[in-house]
This record gives sequence, C-alpha cells and structure tokens, in this order.
Amino acid sequence: MNAAHNPTPLEAQGRWHPTTHHQRAHRPWHFRTLVGVIFVVMAASSAPSPLYGLYQQQWHFGTTTSTIVYACYALGAILTLLLAGGLAERLGTQRMIVLALATVVVSFLAFLLAEGAWALCLARLIQGVAVGLLTSSAGSALADLHRDRSHRAAAAANSAATSTGIALGAVFSGLAVQFAPAPLVTPFVVLTVLSLGGLVLVRAIPAWQIVPERLRPWRPRVLRMGAEPRGILLRVTPIVTASWAVVGMYLALGVDLVAGLLHTSDRAMSSLVILVVQGCGGIAPMLLRRLGDRAASVTGCALLVAGVGVSVIGFDTAHVLLFFSGAAITGAGFGLCFMGATSTVTAAVIAGGHPQLLPGFFALAYLAVSVPVVALGVAASRFGVAAAFSGFGLLVALLAMVAGALAVGRGRAGHREQ
Repeated sequence: MNAAHNPTPLEAQGRWHPTTHHQRAHRPWHFRTLVGVIFVVMAASSAPSPLYGLYQQQWHFGTTTSTIVYACYALGAILTLLLAGGLAERLGTQRMIVLALATVVVSFLAFLLAEGAWALCLARLIQGVAVGLLTSSAGSALADLHRDRSHRAAAAANSAATSTGIALGAVFSGLAVQFAPAPLVTPFVVLTVLSLGGLVLVRAIPAWQIVPERLRPWRPRVLRMGAEPRGILLRVTPIVTASWAVVGMYLALGVDLVAGLLHTSDRAMSSLVILVVQGCGGIAPMLLRRLGDRAASVTGCALLVAGVGVSVIGFDTAHVLLFFSGAAITGAGFGLCFMGATSTVTAAVIAGGHPQLLPGFFALAYLAVSVPVVALGVAASRFGVAAAFSGFGLLVALLAMVAGALAVGRGRAGHREQ
C-alpha cells in the first residue's frame, strides 16, 4: 500500500477517486444511510398498491387494468436490470444510487400529476427503472461500506431493508387512504422528502470506488454472463423463484383475502397481511444473520412450505389467527431465502469480480414476483380469490420443497468433495 503508484491509462484520462475500501475507513452512518435508502425505495415500490382502489373509483377502471399498471413496474425493473449493464462500471455505484433516487422522485411527480390509467402506467414504469438502478448496485455497495466488508452482514441488511420497506410502504399508504385528507398526495410527498434526504446523505459519503470524473459514452446492452456466474445464478434460481413467488402471491391476493376474512373494506386493516409477511421477512434475517448461506436457504424453504400450508388451511377454515400465523412463518421463510441467496451472489461478486451477477439475480427475482401478480390477478377474476390462493399456494409449496431438497443435496455433495 505504501509503494509508488503509476497511473493506468484510464486514470490518466481524468481525475479519479481513491479506492476507499482500501484507503479510507467508513463510518457506521455510511452503511446505515444506504440501508435507509433501500428501505425508502422499496417502500415507494409498494406504496401505490393500497391506492389502486381510489384510482379505480376516480377513473373507472377494473382489476385487469390494475394488474397492467403493476406489470409496467415489473417491466421497468427487469428491463433496467437486463439492459443497464456496464452503467455502474462507468458511473460507479455511488452515482448509480444517486441516479436511482432522482429517478424515483420523478416517478412521484408522475403520480401526483396523473390524470388517467395510462399516467399510472408511466409512473410505475419510471418507478421500476429506479428500483432496477438501485438493486443492481446496492448489494455490492453495502458490502463495500460495511466495516468488515462482510457480504453476509450486507445480505442480511439488504434483505431486512427490502422486506420492511415493502411492508411499511404498503401500510403507510393504507393508513393514508383511511385517515389522510389527501390520500393520493400525502404518501408521495412524504416519500419525496425522504428520497431527497437520502440523496443528499449518499452524496455526502466519501467515494468508495475508483471512478472517472469524465463520464465515458454508454449505450444499453443486453446482460451477458460467463459460465461461472451463470452457474452461480442457476444454483440460486430455485430458491429465488420459490421465495419471491410467495411475495407475489401475497401482493396480488393478500388484501382481498384479509378483506374477505375480516369482512372489512378498511384498506389499512387489509394491508396488515403485507406488513406481517414482509415484516417477518425483515426480522428473520437480522435475528438469524449468523446462519450460513445454505442453512439459511434450507431453513427458509422449510418455513415457506409450512407457512403457505398453514395460511391456506387458515383461509379455508376462516380462522384469522391461523391465516396470519401462516403469513408470519411464510415471511420469515422468504427473508431467510433472500438472505442466503443474496449472500451467495454478493460473495461471488466480491471474490470473482462478476458485477453482472447482481443485475441478473434481481432480474430473476422481479420476474419471479411479477409473473404471479399478473397471473393471479387474472385467475382471481375468473376463478375467485379462494381458488387462486389455494391452487397457487400448493404450487409454491411444491417448488419450495424442490428448492430445499436441491440445496441439501448440494451441501452433501460439497462435503463429499472435501
């Protein structure tokens, strides 16, 4: 570290920031700021869901249109993750996070100015782009800013911030629907203030990467992976698909399920199931953050199977406590699966230099959560909420069993090789 440093040709093109995870110690607030930013952006992603009922009344559109609006969000996130390859390398993760926050603020403005369903589609599309920009770089940034550069601690924090953000964003909007004088304005004004505050704080963090101050030209390109990162992504695919599909199931049907169980039209009360699922999804990784990646994934899959089964039985028997208990168990399972898979991928990014892994990982996650939301929206309108929930719950439970069995098998194979 004390040896003389000869600038590389790229460094000679402009002034460069030092590599701070080698040369500058980061303070705890740097890491916590990024965790808070993830929380706010994920809260923004779920905040519009409880508002759809008001939009439907105002502009007279149905459930199918609401499903299309959500699909625009998922499309924005997935396309950004798949096509923005190389952008983080040119901008650096700090600038990417600032860009994500600026983009999400633009989406809030689009919501506030919306005058029809098409405008909601545009606002959700922009919001999806913001989430794609953030998630493609936040995982590695958390590891860089952690005092021990621990990918496991970074994954636990990422999982907790994502889950609790989704939970509290939906609940906050639900409360706004019931109590705020301007429910279609209040959530976005509050989120705008939080996002702008996060942007200022992220800009205040000393740069933690070597990045050029002169930006080079960039054009979208399709995400490509070599054999090694592709193999890592394939290894976590069953876990990611099963866990995020469960989230999609509760996002699509949870509010209607609770409304039917409690015989209420209170959107805040109905949103409690999202709070339970995502809240437990945030708490479990923090309580069990010392679990290894495989142990977290296997435990998470077991909890997914148990939780979905308990929830389906609780709904079929109209037992509210049983239904919510199952939702809590399911949420804990999701959190552990997410932590285990994210830790595996983040470790590979740090150790093997595969930056394309994180965008691919989150593109897979958003595909796994969005397809159930769209499919279940259609199925519920045709076959009813109860049938859609029971049928899809069975499919997800079977997928989680297969994912857990594969994780156990890989662990035994690894022990034999040693």
